[in-house]
Amino acid sequence: MHDGRRFVGGVDGCRGGWVVVLLELDPAGKLTGESWRIVPCFLHVFRLPEEPRFLGVDIPIGLPNVAVPGGRACDRAARQRLGRKRASSVFAPPVRAVLSADSYTKALALNRASSRHAIGLSRQVYNLVPKLREVHDAMTPMLQGRIREVHPELSFMTMNDERPLLHSKRTAAGKAERLALLERHFQRLADALDWVRSEPAVEEDVIDAYAAAWSAWRIARGKARYIPEELQMDSRGLRMGIWY
Repeated sequence: MHDGRRFVGGVDGCRGGWVVVLLELDPAGKLTGESWRIVPCFLHVFRLPEEPRFLGVDIPIGLPNVAVPGGRACDRAARQRLGRKRASSVFAPPVRAVLSADSYTKALALNRASSRHAIGLSRQVYNLVPKLREVHDAMTPMLQGRIREVHPELSFMTMNDERPLLHSKRTAAGKAERLALLERHFQRLADALDWVRSEPAVEEDVIDAYAAAWSAWRIARGKARYIPEELQMDSRGLRMGIWY
């Protein structure tokens, strides 16, 4: 709470750091305002002057020590929920040891060596290691009370009456699907997309941050759901699960 106002928000990684979409709520939880910005590092998310009650973050928070097929239980549950077409949007994060790697070759070797399954690591996932490292270095179990892992595709599916979207977000049709869903809830989305054209981020980052903020809004109103059903913790005591 800040100056009597209440906020929740969504966070998504971008080229310039992290896109943050903030939603201002009245005491009844109704949306009264929208704003957005880019912060240079994840630590700045904790220092937002609005002091949001909940933040949905589109990145894995708890990391495993051992690689297993399909990733964490929440990753497997999310894919099952999303169905065949959208399941590929959920990647299995690397094991924690990979965060110390300074090259793709070393990261690949560390992930394979973590278990008898010898599971590899794509370059796409390796490119996320700097963001994962930022979150890993900043997060604590106490902070997880308000900083929650979310996944935009689960948010969009829930917005869409529990139906997975038909098209990838990287296509024109997929972008249109997602914008249509967000426009049901947010009046200033077009302004945010206009703003981001002059920032070190892209429209996709803003769209995903809005979806994450929508899930944070659901958390604030007690409407959000969580997978997996059973509690899964990593070796640092961080919950490994996704809210939507």
